[in-house]
Amino acid sequence: MIFGDASLEYKRVWDYAAAIRKYNPGSTAVVKVQGIDSPPPLFQRLYVCLQPCKEGFMAGCRPIIGVDGAHLRGAYPGILLTAVGKDGNNNIFPVAWAVVETENAETWGWFLELLRNDISSVADAVTWVHEKEDEVAYMSDRQKGLLDAFKTVMPNAETRYCCRHIWTNFKSKFPGVLYKEHFWKAARSSTKHHFNTHMAAIKELNVEAYKYLEAIHTSHWSRHGFSTASKSGMLLNNCCESFNNVLREARGKPILQLMEWIRRYVMQRFNEKRVGLKSFQGVIMPSVVKMVQQGLKQVHSMRIRQADLHEFEVDHELDSYVVDMHVLYSIFTPVP
Repeated sequence: MIFGDASLEYKRVWDYAAAIRKYNPGSTAVVKVQGIDSPPPLFQRLYVCLQPCKEGFMAGCRPIIGVDGAHLRGAYPGILLTAVGKDGNNNIFPVAWAVVETENAETWGWFLELLRNDISSVADAVTWVHEKEDEVAYMSDRQKGLLDAFKTVMPNAETRYCCRHIWTNFKSKFPGVLYKEHFWKAARSSTKHHFNTHMAAIKELNVEAYKYLEAIHTSHWSRHGFSTASKSGMLLNNCCESFNNVLREARGKPILQLMEWIRRYVMQRFNEKRVGLKSFQGVIMPSVVKMVQQGLKQVHSMRIRQADLHEFEVDHELDSYVVDMHVLYSIFTPVP
């Protein structure tokens, strides 16, 4: 009685999609049905990506997106698929969302293709432009059918697996504190040397545990194997998990009320961030400042020896590193 008849809202999905496109120019709203040639058609999927979400992601977020699915709890079954990025302050940035009938390779492929097209459509209109659309990295929990969809829709894209999800499956077979310690150190390793050290420790504990992790390519779960194009060492799909947690209340609503709840949440969130930035002073965002401060604390335990005008040897804990300032300058200098 409070939320109305859920079945009646499916008759208005075309009107809702048309309203999204009319009042939010440049936005994408796609409805897919079954049986269009033999009425009445049966609703299957609804995809929404607002123009401000496209432009905001391309202009101000790192080129990495987390994708996830969550079950709807309303009168009709379905799956809510979400794509979420991270802004310059490492806060979640919703990009696109969709309701599909089930979670498989077909529905994920449909969602990913629309998402890729939306990102590409605004690439030339913003300051942050990729030479290739596949330079956007994608983080997931390896949901059912998702990996097959990636191979079909964007086979060259960098794909990462949430380490929390890998660890949950790993510890069910190989429980123990030592496994946990070396697994997470291997995942966080920024060099191949450190990664191999912790993998060797796991191998000494149990060869089968080593083979289990070795079967997952390091480019999917260890920082040293990540592409530098994503500009992110993100190991967890917590951006999607945070967004899905926010949507917990909305996932029990009828479909159009669900869509409107998400749209209004995103609209209000963007406005709150915009208002907050008016009082912000400085160039580096607060979350980045904290990371820099943590790095400065580590400097006190390092020993630096200068070898040349731009080359240094740095001792940290039990390892030594060569730091070439020429190389660092070339990495962090923006290309005109």
